[in-house]
Amino acid sequence: MATKRFSLHTEPHVAEIGDDLVLEFQPEVDGDAFLDSYEQLKDRYSGLQLGGGNDLALLQTSDLREAIGAVRDFLASLMLPESAARFADVKLPNRIVMQLLEWAMEIYGGNDGSRPPTSSPASSTTSPRGGTPGTASSRSRGSTRARGR
Repeated sequence: MATKRFSLHTEPHVAEIGDDLVLEFQPEVDGDAFLDSYEQLKDRYSGLQLGGGNDLALLQTSDLREAIGAVRDFLASLMLPESAARFADVKLPNRIVMQLLEWAMEIYGGNDGSRPPTSSPASSTTSPRGGTPGTASSRSRGSTRARGR
C-alpha cells in the first residue's frame, strides 16, 4: 500500500518589508476562507475600469485606488490580526502591495516555493521518439494519390 505524507504549516509566513516592518500571515488558511476572500477581491475588481492597452486616458484614478484597496483588504484577511492592524496603518508603494499579493497567491494557491513549478529547468527532458522518421506521405496532409493526381 502506498503512503503519502502531507504537512501542515504551523508557523506564520513572514513578509519583511524594509528594516522595520514585519507582517505575519496565517500558517494555513481554510480553503473556503481563502476562496471567500478571493471572491470578494474579484467582485470588487469586476466593476472597475482599469483600462486596456496603453491608453492612460481610459484609466480612472478612483478605480485604481479601489483596486489597491481591494488587494489590501484581501491581504489583510490572510494576515494574523496584529499584522492586519499594522498593515492598515502603514502606507506602502503599490509595487510592494502587488508583490505581497503575488507571494500570498503562491503560498495559499498551492505553490509555496518548496517544490519546483511544472516548467522547472530541473524537470526531466522529453524522451526521444522511438524509431526513425519515415518518408511516406501523411494521410492528414494528403498524398498525391488521394488528391487524384
